[in-house]
Amino acid sequence: MKDITITAKRQKTELKWFAGSILVGIVFNIIAITMNKTNWSELWTQMLWVMLVSFAFYMLSVAARGGIYLLMRLFTRKQ
Repeated sequence: MKDITITAKRQKTELKWFAGSILVGIVFNIIAITMNKTNWSELWTQMLWVMLVSFAFYMLSVAARGGIYLLMRLFTRKQ
């Protein structure tokens, strides 16, 4: 069985995507706090939910990037 190696460049790229999804989750949390006029302590107390939503955003981005990669590979085949 062949070992799979993940390069440092790929790890940095995925870390940036995950950090971006965490940032989006926090922004959505801030928007929800301001719209519902609740206590700002929810920014920290709801961090577990923010992380779960961020992970879902990350998985959606992985699926979207994978789909785009497959479509590009399908339509740009060399003859």
